Amino acid sequence: MKNLTLSYPPMPAGADKNVVKPSKAFKNRVYLAVGAILLFIVCYLLLFLGSLGIAIAFGYIGVAIMMAHPAFITLAGGLALILSGLMLVYFVIKFIFKRTRIDNSDMIEITADQHPALFDFISKITTEAQAPKPKRIYLSADVNAGVFYSSSFWSMFLPVKKNLKIGLGLINSINLSEFKAVMAHEFGHFSQRSMKVGSYVYNFNKVIYDMLYDTDDYSKLISGFARVHGVFSLAASLNIKLIQGMQYVLRKVYIVVNKAHLALSREMEFQADAVAAYVSGSNHIISSLKRIDIGQACYDNLINYSRTNLKQNKRADNLYPQHLEMIKHFAGYHKIAIDDTSLPIISNGWNFPGSSEIVIKNQWSSHPTNEERELNVNHINLITQPVTESAWALFEDPLKVQMQLTNHLYEIVNTDKNAETVTLEAFKQDFYGKISENSFDPRYNNYFDDRLITTFNIDETIANHALIQRDITFEELLNAENSSLPTRAKRMQGDIDIFDQLNTADHIKTFDFRGSKYHPDDVYNLQASLKEENEAVQKRVEELDKQLFLFFYTRSAGAEREALISQYNSLFKYQQEAITDYDMYNNIMRALAPVYNKMTVDQIHDTLAEVYKQERHVKNRINEIIADQTTREYFNDEQIKTLEGYLAAKHTYYLEPRYDNKALQNFNEAMDAYVSGIAKRNFEIKKSLLNFQLTLIS
Repeated sequence: MKNLTLSYPPMPAGADKNVVKPSKAFKNRVYLAVGAILLFIVCYLLLFLGSLGIAIAFGYIGVAIMMAHPAFITLAGGLALILSGLMLVYFVIKFIFKRTRIDNSDMIEITADQHPALFDFISKITTEAQAPKPKRIYLSADVNAGVFYSSSFWSMFLPVKKNLKIGLGLINSINLSEFKAVMAHEFGHFSQRSMKVGSYVYNFNKVIYDMLYDTDDYSKLISGFARVHGVFSLAASLNIKLIQGMQYVLRKVYIVVNKAHLALSREMEFQADAVAAYVSGSNHIISSLKRIDIGQACYDNLINYSRTNLKQNKRADNLYPQHLEMIKHFAGYHKIAIDDTSLPIISNGWNFPGSSEIVIKNQWSSHPTNEERELNVNHINLITQPVTESAWALFEDPLKVQMQLTNHLYEIVNTDKNAETVTLEAFKQDFYGKISENSFDPRYNNYFDDRLITTFNIDETIANHALIQRDITFEELLNAENSSLPTRAKRMQGDIDIFDQLNTADHIKTFDFRGSKYHPDDVYNLQASLKEENEAVQKRVEELDKQLFLFFYTRSAGAEREALISQYNSLFKYQQEAITDYDMYNNIMRALAPVYNKMTVDQIHDTLAEVYKQERHVKNRINEIIADQTTREYFNDEQIKTLEGYLAAKHTYYLEPRYDNKALQNFNEAMDAYVSGIAKRNFEIKKSLLNFQLTLIS
């Protein structure tokens, strides 16, 4: 077994098995779920008996009509009533015949003969978690893992073998200890009998959902029935009215059952984490959650990158070394050390960049947030030493598996077999080349990324040399704390916006902020305090921007000093223009957005009247932009052609009874060219300034 005796991550020493016993919160959710199930059963039986009674009554009345006055119209009316009653019963019981099948076309099944180490590893985890072994194991391309099975109503009563899905993007993102934690979590869902309640409430919840919303087949049936004859149409109308009455009752029940299902699902996640902590250690659950977040972000970027390449008829020879390269870049960009397998080393307290400090317990969410899960497993506090070996060690031939899944993924999207293959070296050259082209010098420590430089009065700032210490170094000015200020300000502004939402949310009972629990009544004071803190940070950013200008100003003279001032003035000018441009772009796109929703003809005309009104100003502005030689050079030939074509045309976006989709496409392409060129101009002017500054101290 591929050296597994040395590599298999141990269980926490002396772990108390009580940690896997159902918690009080879990038991309470189980009781509520059982109550919801009983409510559903009672209501369903009443609806079934009611529909059966109506069907019998319709049958009796139908036969009586046909026998009383034998004629075509009475025979048709009687038959319509009988069939309507039977269809009513069918509507109530149709879920019994429905089977939900999992689409596994994006997966590849593997066997124990192909990967004995992996299967032995999984087998050992199921033994430790006291969970059933998976029937089959599949590999997928993504950053995910899960247990799945085809289900039906009868799955609640008959034993169903579960299958395990393992994403290679997940394997690429974590080590052996973390992989064990992820697998133990998945099997933890099935390790205890009390978890079976979750299956019941899920299936009953699905039954109600199907009766309320998954009614397309029945709608087709009743529509065909109504087209047979006028009396059949009358019977169909009566049938629909009765079903609408049933659905009214079911909607009320659905709210109760669905809420119980979601609440129990959340507790089941915590319970599965408890099993995983007992089997693998709390610390590996936490680090796996954070590494998976990184892996997912990088995988999403890779997929977007690959889509762009596909348009040029290029495809990766192997996605997973490229994915790992993106993970390494992510770590480097965010100043995170990496281990020998090139995975980021997750330090205590590290959170994904931009993460909110507000944790809201959402009663309508089926999964707790990662922050909630981290708090939960920290209370369990079972620590084991990590086995840092890559999870790829479990596969017999990792390269072969990677190539197999890569090819399978490209086959799914019908990639040209003659597409140019992009090797890892070609990927790195292109990827890092684009990063270099579209990023600032790393010596600025990401301080200027994704923001405008503070606009200030240059003459006043120069007159106040006290702002800068003569003996301070560039590295001291942009130390780790200072360079993180804009990111802190951005995160705090995001939390201020969340507090705005909490002010109007009536379903939030409590929330956590910076590790402490609060009630909605606390929002006003917390937000006021956070605004003050954010203003202080913003003030520090503004002052630091000035200090950086003075730092370079005092280290320049003559023509270089004049060039520095000139570039700052130019940047300030175009930054201010860009704010106006972005506002115009956002306003007109907001005005157009309703056309993608269903509207009446009058609403369409009103919407487009506002678009036409704003479009006059936007077109005038685009004319000014492409006439300005400085700005024009940042647009490529294709963008200029798109903009000139848009300016020359007089589009009518709606000609009753339909939209002019070509005109709308031209509009969207022009708006994209407009805002892309503005963004390119601002970035390049800013990059030129920042690069020039560094020449003053090189």
